[in-house]
Amino acid sequence: MVDEKRSAQDLVRILRGRGITTAELAAELHRSPRMVRKILNGETSGALYRDTLEEITNTGRATKIPPRRRLKDGSLMPIRGKKTDGESKSVIPDDPGGRYTGDKQGGRAQISTSFMSEGGRIIEARIPKGKTAKGRTVASEQLVSLIRNAAKGQAGDKQKQITARVTFGNGRQMEVNTYNASTMLQRIKESGGDTLSWLANEAGNRYINLDTTSVPITGVTLNVVQVPKTESYHRESARDRTRRTRTLTAAEKQRQQQRAQLDAAKSRRRGRRGTES
Repeated sequence: MVDEKRSAQDLVRILRGRGITTAELAAELHRSPRMVRKILNGETSGALYRDTLEEITNTGRATKIPPRRRLKDGSLMPIRGKKTDGESKSVIPDDPGGRYTGDKQGGRAQISTSFMSEGGRIIEARIPKGKTAKGRTVASEQLVSLIRNAAKGQAGDKQKQITARVTFGNGRQMEVNTYNASTMLQRIKESGGDTLSWLANEAGNRYINLDTTSVPITGVTLNVVQVPKTESYHRESARDRTRRTRTLTAAEKQRQQQRAQLDAAKSRRRGRRGTES
């Protein structure tokens, strides 16, 4: 099939076949998942979205946002909003005109996704330094949502693995660890749902003598790949234990040994006091 003749429906099918979800495509198009489903089902030609879909198919990311339809006077055409009291109301959508740029845009939170083959993707987040900045909360929530999307499509003999890297406010960059996507999502939830706080804690656990509490995380990169499920994964799955206890890092093992030595020393001191009395 010649690239120039691929329809929007063809492109959506290709992207869905690569493991990109309907919700993710909708976010890239700045439209609702319902519109993506209409294109996929042939209910609309989707010609307005073809260029952007072609760009995602060829490059893995979108720099062009499909324009909104306009009325004769140039104003944006109203769209159907969310139902309230059982009725849908028309709303004026935001104007998405323009192009994305990779240049730094002040201190605002920015998250982008590049889609790779076989369901892989690279998620990059720029996060404001201020510990109380609203953008940090927004970024944390968006990262959880993206990790949840990545965790989908792990049926059969495939699983999604996520390698997390972080950048701190002082410019220091480091790899945190590699996780099964579902396990990563579960651990973030168990820690209170704050992705950035959890990543900082994980980085502190891995690297000895590293204080991750004084300098905030200002960048996160998540590299998502699809890999075969291992024999150990299948064994744990058969025992209904697909999320195994996390293996201790070198820093955690060292701290555990230090605590054991301190506890042993305290026990010896208590024993001596008992003998002396």
